[in-house]
Amino acid sequence: MGDRAQLIELSERLAAAIGRRDVAEVGALLAKGFVQRHAGGEPVDAGAFLDGIARLPGEILSVKVEQLTVDTAGDGAIVTGMQHAQLKIEGELVDDHRSFVDWFVREDGEWRLRAAIDFE
Repeated sequence: MGDRAQLIELSERLAAAIGRRDVAEVGALLAKGFVQRHAGGEPVDAGAFLDGIARLPGEILSVKVEQLTVDTAGDGAIVTGMQHAQLKIEGELVDDHRSFVDWFVREDGEWRLRAAIDFE
């Protein structure tokens, strides 16, 4: 499997794990020094990122990534796309779409997520 296919599969695995609130799997896919950023916001480290996943409100109905594009250069890669999440919070359906940029690095021969940036 080539890098592009691996990175798309990894992006889909991350979305599915977030949808299950599987912080162990998400954590295993993060690179050393991981950081999450929201446009204009403060950086969030891996521990706070995983805690945020565990504490997502309501019932997560689905988390999917769509319109993925991949650009690679050596041991680094950028994956961009749209995340579509559906949650049920206090009986109300929340339908969330947001653009994202994920920066992956190769650590010990495996792709890992080093930075996640989303735009609301």
